Amino acid sequence: MIVNLSANASTPATHFGLGLRPNNRRVFSVIGLGLALVGAVVVGLSINSALQPEAAPYERVTSPVEASSYAEFGLPSDRVEKAEVRRIEWRAPSIRGPVASALVARDADGRAVALDWQNFVTEPVLASDLSVKEVANVLAAIGKHVPASATVFSWWDLSRKIRFVSQRNAPLDDPLSRGLQIPSAWSQSVELVQSDERSYWGKNVPASKEATFTQFIDALLMDEATGAQALRALASNHDAYIAVHLSDIWKAAAVKPDRIGIAYRDFPSAGQSHGVIKAARQWMEENKFSGPYTVEPIGSAVRLHYLTKSDNANMLLAQLLPFSTSNPMLLKDFELVYQHRGFWIYKLRPASKSVSQN
Repeated sequence: MIVNLSANASTPATHFGLGLRPNNRRVFSVIGLGLALVGAVVVGLSINSALQPEAAPYERVTSPVEASSYAEFGLPSDRVEKAEVRRIEWRAPSIRGPVASALVARDADGRAVALDWQNFVTEPVLASDLSVKEVANVLAAIGKHVPASATVFSWWDLSRKIRFVSQRNAPLDDPLSRGLQIPSAWSQSVELVQSDERSYWGKNVPASKEATFTQFIDALLMDEATGAQALRALASNHDAYIAVHLSDIWKAAAVKPDRIGIAYRDFPSAGQSHGVIKAARQWMEENKFSGPYTVEPIGSAVRLHYLTKSDNANMLLAQLLPFSTSNPMLLKDFELVYQHRGFWIYKLRPASKSVSQN
């Protein structure tokens, strides 16, 4: 429209019945050219704005913390100083207060290590709740039950905790930071959130780590025997352990939504766990869900996690976790060595000592 207006300005005014002198025509030509230039600038700015990435639906706010906040990890003072532990809060503009918070350290490689995680909304925001005490107990147990010469396989975020606190060989990591749980409120910004978080959590992670972590994810989705064999190949003949958390199945579902179907529903507990389980089972029957399920205490409620694809019951990850169709004590290729709340730690039996071989 601006171009057209500028063309009309240069058209002889007598066409409109106005007798303008040549000087007036020159003035209108200058005005028309100015409008065209302004229009070009506006269009250019619009195009540039369209090409710029949208802002993330949150911001990270960093603040210092007292060493007493993470004293339960028993970290020596020199490592604490180098780790530069900070409190990171994820804040959404439309919500008062943070939606999630974590104590984050920096390891020797400069990678971010979340020592705990707190969600302040119903849905998990990027990760599931983990208290300092809960994580400290598990990492202490790993230091106790896992020999220094062994390899521990776990999701990349737990692997960093194990390396940083337990100082065990937990080689897995992921430059893509896969498995983050994006809340439904951010469903329109999933790619943006993933990109933003990947630049944060994936910083200083070698690209070569991606392929190995993919192999680990694939192993978790296999049946027990095949998955165990795949993990043995990753261990390169070293003694191997695997540490999993209930939230790992949600992480795996985020990576492989076509392979894993999972959902949850919360039930008020009122301190009656048996009553809650009965109500949960009744709800599943009414809604014709007959697949594997497990329950988890969440504040004053109990969360029912249930798999929506029946064939998922045979996945290694579902077998390692306490779903209704699994029995971690009866696994053939894995020996349970420690369990605390949502964490389960197993020793991977050598192929020659697998119960299936006896």
